[in-house]
Amino acid sequence: MNQRPKALVFDMDGLLLDTEGVYKRSWTVAAAGLGFDLTDALFQRLIGITIADCEKRLVEHFGPDFPLERFRGDARTGYEDIILTEGIPLKPGVHAILDWAREAGIPCGIGTSTATEEARSRLIHHGIQDRFSVVVGGDQVSHGKPDPEIFLKVAQGLGQGPEHCLVFEDAHSGVRAARAGGMSVVLVPDLLPATDEIAAMTSGVFPSLNATVDWLKTLPERSS
Repeated sequence: MNQRPKALVFDMDGLLLDTEGVYKRSWTVAAAGLGFDLTDALFQRLIGITIADCEKRLVEHFGPDFPLERFRGDARTGYEDIILTEGIPLKPGVHAILDWAREAGIPCGIGTSTATEEARSRLIHHGIQDRFSVVVGGDQVSHGKPDPEIFLKVAQGLGQGPEHCLVFEDAHSGVRAARAGGMSVVLVPDLLPATDEIAAMTSGVFPSLNATVDWLKTLPERSS
């Protein structure tokens, strides 16, 4: 991307909210309690996709005897316990990028694998829900990332063509989804480092959202 975008599209977990580590802790403990080893390598394969797709991959990996219902309940309990005691912090630079977008008059939307109402609840908790004109959750699409459906719905809701949108992602599946939808994308890695292949699909790989603001300020405004 060599011009300022007309709309910004954000993933949520691992990008705006520091949730991926909470998922990893609660899911690893839940699996261990049932006698299964959810390794770091396996968890990395679950980053950035819907819960339904995560569960499908777990069953494929552990086999048909994996007690999915028990795992689901134990993982959810563990997740909620961590949130209750520790909360979910915002990632560095969230307010900086949203403030820049507001000052520049650029609308923002969210395309997250998390269910829509849960996503809205988290945004409300952090007081940033009014910064997003559109929120599309994983329950609103037929195909999760890396399919582009979710990002295309956000672009449509923002009233912009895909070519005018810039997607912010922390996950490889999200980068692939953005590119499949004809959108530019930047990567701010969380638990999963960038590979050469993924980096080549992006307009840049940045250490934080603060760094993306510095980059955006260098882009010329569109003439129309």
